[in-house]
Amino acid sequence: MKNLSLILNVVLFIGLGLLYFLHFNNTDKPAASQQATTDGASLGELKVAYVNIDSILMGYNLATELNNALTTKQSGMKSRLEKEARDFEKDAQVFQDKVQRGIFLTQQRAEEAQQQLLMRQQELQQLEYDYTNQLAAEQQKMNVRLFDSISNYIKAYNSPEKYQVILGHSLGGNMLYGSEQLNITNEVLKGLNSRYSEKK
Repeated sequence: MKNLSLILNVVLFIGLGLLYFLHFNNTDKPAASQQATTDGASLGELKVAYVNIDSILMGYNLATELNNALTTKQSGMKSRLEKEARDFEKDAQVFQDKVQRGIFLTQQRAEEAQQQLLMRQQELQQLEYDYTNQLAAEQQKMNVRLFDSISNYIKAYNSPEKYQVILGHSLGGNMLYGSEQLNITNEVLKGLNSRYSEKK
């Protein structure tokens, strides 16, 4: 479930980034709307393509490796957190048993032991908070790296300019329909993986 959420977040982030990149990339060239005549005849010359971001993220080797690394890190953190929580619960139960049996010699000793448990509980909560922040930072770095990689490749792929617009399509995105004739996902994915394997 968390992996699906992670993938959807990455998809949405990259899709928005691609749209932003494509929208602001050609500021030195006149926009199609400025060139359009009042009857809209020049719109027929606009060359558009799209890539399916979900397919890119599922098939791009870099995305897979980054996601696997993040998942491994998340699992390690979760295991440590669960072990710390189990140890804390065990010690809390031992403390409770001692209180019920009256094993503590003085009230002060019981209060000290209780204070130590409270400090450990706070440390456990802080550890969980730190892990959550670390994972969020790692995911952000991963998103930026993927966005840069994909957008740089698409820029190189589209040079010399074949398309005036290349859209990013994803599940739940703004593009409701795209003809398969405009779908360049397979070409882009093949090129991304080829370039990535050369860099390794």
